[in-house]
Amino acid sequence: MPTLDQILQPRSQPQILAALLDILQSKGYVPDDWIAGSEQRTLIELFAEGLAELEALRVAITRGGYLELAEGAFLDLLGLNVYDLLRKEATFERQRFTLSCEAGFGPYNVQANQLWAGTGNLRFNNQGGGTLNSGGTLSLEFKAEGTGTAYRIAMGTATTLFTPLPGVTITNDQVLEAAINRETDAQFRERCRLRWSELGFGSTAAAYQSWALAADPGITKVRVLDNNPRGQGTVDVVLWGEGGLGGAAVAAANQIIQQRKPLTSNVQVYAATEVNVPISATIRVRSGYLAVAQVEAINRLSALQAALPIAATIYRSAIVEALFGGHTVDVALSAPAADVGLTGVQVARFVFNPIWLEV
Repeated sequence: MPTLDQILQPRSQPQILAALLDILQSKGYVPDDWIAGSEQRTLIELFAEGLAELEALRVAITRGGYLELAEGAFLDLLGLNVYDLLRKEATFERQRFTLSCEAGFGPYNVQANQLWAGTGNLRFNNQGGGTLNSGGTLSLEFKAEGTGTAYRIAMGTATTLFTPLPGVTITNDQVLEAAINRETDAQFRERCRLRWSELGFGSTAAAYQSWALAADPGITKVRVLDNNPRGQGTVDVVLWGEGGLGGAAVAAANQIIQQRKPLTSNVQVYAATEVNVPISATIRVRSGYLAVAQVEAINRLSALQAALPIAATIYRSAIVEALFGGHTVDVALSAPAADVGLTGVQVARFVFNPIWLEV
């Protein structure tokens, strides 16, 4: 009987071919005389290739039965059938854009889906319409063309109207729903693990966390204050989502939690308080790699911010490590001047102010 470790180690085509040749030799054949390209050897090689594909499939199916080993579609199937959970899919960024019309132009009767606006190659389409009067403004909801956090653009940066109107300018000024990326395997596994805590009595902290994460795709961080924060019998559930968290997500989590909490518990559900953390640094990079280093630094800082929990301690060393990309020569971090400790209901938002030098 093979062990699990042996089952999880697929044999390669050369290994299977060698085993087949050994079997043939034991039966009195002389496969070592078959030259490459001969009919006999080619048939054995094709058979070994097919068995190698079956080996890989066997391993994938085996791994798919274990939460810690399953990946991709196999993990989706395990999550649904065993834990009754679906993976969170990527969502669309929705922001408010404000159109401003100069005096002497307009009025314009804007129809839904008529306008495209954004920055660079990131485009947003208006979801509603209205009348833009001469010398006036009109605020509309715009939805990103694609899904994911790539469309999570900063306020005031979307100033290009790709379907121009004479005398009209545009800018984005409010996040209505922050986009999220498709839930990773690691994130999905964690939600599956948390499901077990829901089976207990008394609603453990993990149960509150599981209910909140399942309530809305935008909720990615949960902190449960279960040490009677407002007096005996009180529990606070603090929520957050990268890019901000709308009232609808908080309301959805609150509804589920209030339905399932113990009758004697006083539970409050609310969004975390976002705290700006200025990051100032002089970053020296190799000559000719400035643009690459800038993109890399922003991406690595975004990943660090996303990984920070509510009430995190932000270490200077972690910031320097994030800024030290493959083409970086040196990082002199001036702010923050010390490690930053957030309170129990705060979440970090990095404000990046770099000075770039090519050397």
